[in-house]
Amino acid sequence: MTSNFFSALVLSLFLINTSIAEEHRVTPDTDVEQLCKKVVAGDSIVLANGDWIDQELEFDALPGSADAPITIVAETPGEVIFSGKTEFRFSGSHVVVSGIVFRDCLGVDNVVEMRTDSKSMAQDSRLTDCVFEQPTDVESGKETTWLAVYGSNNRIDHCYFSGKKTRGATVVIWVDEEPEKHRVDHNFFGPRPKLGENGGETMRIGSSKESEFVCQTVVEENYFYQCDREAELISNKSCENIYRHNVMEECSGALTLRHGHRCLVDGNVFLGKEASGTGGVRIIGEGHRVINNYFEGLRGDKQRAAISFMNGIPDGPLNGFAPVKNAIVAHNTLVDCKVTMEFGVGAGKKQSVAPADCQIVNNVISSGKWAPFRVHAEPTGFVWEGNRQQVGRDYEDQLIEFDRVALGLRTAEDGLMRPVDAKVLEAKPVTQTDVETDIDGEPRGEVAVAGCDQPGTPMRKFPSPADTGPVWRQTAKQ
Repeated sequence: MTSNFFSALVLSLFLINTSIAEEHRVTPDTDVEQLCKKVVAGDSIVLANGDWIDQELEFDALPGSADAPITIVAETPGEVIFSGKTEFRFSGSHVVVSGIVFRDCLGVDNVVEMRTDSKSMAQDSRLTDCVFEQPTDVESGKETTWLAVYGSNNRIDHCYFSGKKTRGATVVIWVDEEPEKHRVDHNFFGPRPKLGENGGETMRIGSSKESEFVCQTVVEENYFYQCDREAELISNKSCENIYRHNVMEECSGALTLRHGHRCLVDGNVFLGKEASGTGGVRIIGEGHRVINNYFEGLRGDKQRAAISFMNGIPDGPLNGFAPVKNAIVAHNTLVDCKVTMEFGVGAGKKQSVAPADCQIVNNVISSGKWAPFRVHAEPTGFVWEGNRQQVGRDYEDQLIEFDRVALGLRTAEDGLMRPVDAKVLEAKPVTQTDVETDIDGEPRGEVAVAGCDQPGTPMRKFPSPADTGPVWRQTAKQ
């Protein structure tokens, strides 16, 4: 027999062997360490229904592949419930964890960790259709993170996070020297009561120490509701992340670009519903782009203004406030916000560098009784072009006067105030912002139109509580 025949035979036997997936049933008494040594690509690990209390599970170095992932699943979605001092860790390649409930997990650093040790991370893996909740009233207690994401190219989707009362961020994505490129999408982030101190972010990407590293994580199509824990709803602490097409409703905090540079905030909806402290986007650092966003009914100011520009520290430390430079704020629509834009927040002897060299282009403002601007340190080198403001009330000490027009905003089917006539919003700024689509992802055309919406184009379906979170919970509600 030829060598080619032997090669073909070996390949065939390999394919036959790997195509026979095995199901491994796990109970609280199973020796998981020994189990993991037997698992091969394509296998499934099935967790038995029931209450799993004070469990420490570690699924180490699982060898899944793109064509044959390893799954760790609940026997019945929603009926495997971990509680107490639970620690659930997994690492390896192409691992999918789904259908598990983590309820009232207390007294540990991380409830779920996408690594098993400092050198064994999860890669190309997925956490989906899981629930993290804390319905029981407890003291803040030990600082606990519900989900710690390590590794690279992982996806967190269709999960439900709600009711966290303990100190610590709900989700932390850890950053290293190489871009992580995770995706966080279609999750529901529910109410978090006020903490009254720092350390209660709903999501944090990176840390001060690693904030100059490029992460390139995408956070999209998520729904945030009444996440009131602290001023930073999302704390960005790394570079080149993307936040797009998320909805933030009644969240007393802001999407905060706390550290890092060159992030994109595109096509998000911020609905304050006139709730106290509700915020928009806070800008710190260089090269950020805030485009195509919709802000309405926000009642925050300073760090929680609809768009807040911080003053920076010259040559400051990594955990300080980097000066704001070269930001682009373009094609946003801001309606009935207590403070539309606030400049130089935190200005003082230490934070002495005013925002500089930014572009404020093609935005639409309808601020009603509220003065649109507050200025603590006057920005320098700003470009102001193509912006439009609703005719009506005059405001004292206006930083800059936008062109006053009858904006013609009307409440559309999706509840957003959208323009009826593009003609009154047409603008031809000299500055090129490269904003080619609108909030709905539709092409803008040859003539620039101020605001987030290009009138006359189809509307995007934004995420809602009904279509985010676990699929099995959505099905159960129907």
